[in-house]
Amino acid sequence: MNSRIMLLLTASLVMISFSVIHAAEFDELDKPPEGAHEGQILLGGFISVGMPIGNIIDAENAFVQELTHTFENEVTKRIKLSHMSFGLGIAGEYMPIDHLGIKTKFRRSIIIQRTVFGAEYKNWRMVTYSDYSLYLGPSFHATTRKTWDFVLTPYIGYSYGEYDATPVAGELKESYDAPSPRSVSGLSYGADLLCTIYFSGGLYVSFGGEWTRNTLNFGSPYTETNPAGDSFMDGATSGTIDNICFSLEAGYAFMN
Repeated sequence: MNSRIMLLLTASLVMISFSVIHAAEFDELDKPPEGAHEGQILLGGFISVGMPIGNIIDAENAFVQELTHTFENEVTKRIKLSHMSFGLGIAGEYMPIDHLGIKTKFRRSIIIQRTVFGAEYKNWRMVTYSDYSLYLGPSFHATTRKTWDFVLTPYIGYSYGEYDATPVAGELKESYDAPSPRSVSGLSYGADLLCTIYFSGGLYVSFGGEWTRNTLNFGSPYTETNPAGDSFMDGATSGTIDNICFSLEAGYAFMN
């Protein structure tokens, strides 16, 4: 299901990009870049990739530290995990005055968990967290009516998704008391700092850094324990995941 959703969202993002390029190429190609200014609307799509951290990621690493996996050649290795985060979505902004905008983002996020056995051995990859998030916040623009701009946007929102703790270890060890997947939701907030370049016809491209924090509410404590007798998340009913990502956005700027 996750792969189908990601494919649909990716296709939507590609269609938006083609629409932007078509508008820039055929409708208003003769217009010079305007840059950001009062009354402008910006609409585009974005993708991001980065690394998740936080007490939930730390808990996953600690929960599997006593587990091992034996390969067909009878080599036994301790299970270690790495994580990567991916995101894509749609962003829209309206600038009521110069230097200030109101931006909203709809984002689909996925965190992949992977074993670290080395290049000579098979490694497993599985989705440990996925969600849908909606954000809103002010955007502060460094310039107006220039071909370049730096934009800082703090935002707050809400996310709803599914969390599957240590799914890779659960796949490798039949005797492992792996936690079951849970539906999670909670407050999400963050910020991004982007450098924006404006082109003829209203086309713009932004790139830079993005940080988001997701607060996951589990509802009830996990009761599973690892071989050392430690419980997952030490009985906590919530935790956080921070995503630190590189973000790339492309879209079209037009007047209200």
